[in-house]
Amino acid sequence: MNLSLKEYKKIRTPFVFLDETGSINDKINRYFALGMIKCMQPYFLDSKIRKIRQLKGFFDEIKWNTLSKRKTKIIEEIISAVFTTPGIDFSCIVIDKNGVNFAKEFNDNPYKAYEEFTKALLLDNIENNEVLTILADYVTVPHNVKFEVDIKHEVNDKLGRLAVGGVHRVDSKGVNLIQVVDLLLGAVIYDYKIQDKLVTGDINKINILKYISKKLGIKTFTGGSVLKRFKVFEYKK
Repeated sequence: MNLSLKEYKKIRTPFVFLDETGSINDKINRYFALGMIKCMQPYFLDSKIRKIRQLKGFFDEIKWNTLSKRKTKIIEEIISAVFTTPGIDFSCIVIDKNGVNFAKEFNDNPYKAYEEFTKALLLDNIENNEVLTILADYVTVPHNVKFEVDIKHEVNDKLGRLAVGGVHRVDSKGVNLIQVVDLLLGAVIYDYKIQDKLVTGDINKINILKYISKKLGIKTFTGGSVLKRFKVFEYKK
């Protein structure tokens, strides 16, 4: 679809909130994953989360790895807010590092791999009439790594149009929607780890995983799943 500025009402300009779990360089943990929330108006979900925080006096960062019994009910309220807010679309790409030849595919460059996984995720989620603004969790990288510049230019070049308006890394501690991505992505990967018997199972994490699965009406994320507002796909070269 070729659109001109005269047809600006047909052009959609969603925000994307991007986060990752795991590390490409980690030789012990098998899975790495990238997740994103895409939405036109982040205000609606963000304002709900801020209201929950104020009413409950909950000002901790929303993170999968810090789930506890004390936080369970509040986290469930936040998850419920996610699924009852129209226009919130979650998608993630799961990378089983055991099945990737990093030397052959990425010349053993973890930053190149990270960019390629990010592009794969974005390209799977950009509609023909969309121009994205991407806010990604801040990650310390060498000075010669220009993730923000590379992602914008390479996605636009791949699609032959302006598909990414800009990319900026931010501290997730101040961005509720990036924190929600961390939570949902953590649940997906925990399901994979349970299936592969890589974890014995933390009761609080299991309860939240079950809560999310029930909301979506599915039993497992493993093998991938494509729902209207919640997609999990596995990286395959």
